[in-house]
Amino acid sequence: MNPKIQKHWTRVEEGKAYYEALLQVFNDEQLNFHPEEGSWSMLDVMQHLYTSEKISLQFMQNFDFNRKDEKVGLKSKIKTILLVNGLNSKKKYKAPKVLSEKKDSLSISHDTHEFSHQWEDLRNEMFNFLKEFPNEKVDHFIFVHPAVGKLNVLQTLQFFVSHLKHHQHQIETINHHKDFPK
Repeated sequence: MNPKIQKHWTRVEEGKAYYEALLQVFNDEQLNFHPEEGSWSMLDVMQHLYTSEKISLQFMQNFDFNRKDEKVGLKSKIKTILLVNGLNSKKKYKAPKVLSEKKDSLSISHDTHEFSHQWEDLRNEMFNFLKEFPNEKVDHFIFVHPAVGKLNVLQTLQFFVSHLKHHQHQIETINHHKDFPK
């Protein structure tokens, strides 16, 4: 694996460890607790993260450098910084429409144990993709983020790290809700 990709991948895996711990520590009732009508549960948050990663990986796996081969430049770097800073804030964002549209077609398990395996399988698939990623394409456009546009593989991994971290605040809010099951 390219050393730059490896560095970012390690941070992605560290971010996911937080969610793996939640799946081990909390029971099904706690993981499926909705603090308010229409709000997300912890499991909903994790399924959102899974869906985002799954759709992103599918996009990258199907990307054809022969059709569209371009390096991302300063504009993409600036947009990535803005994206990361935005996600690092506690500001709420509405999930992109594409995630809710595609979530139903992904057959995400509502069984926590099975979901944990699904996410682990996805991570293994992503690791294998990144392990074989061509060194000469690291700075090239490989993914389109719905809010900021074209990203290279490193910027995409930066997004994953920030996205995982962004939702930790949401998890903590759910966990500390006055009606959270004990």
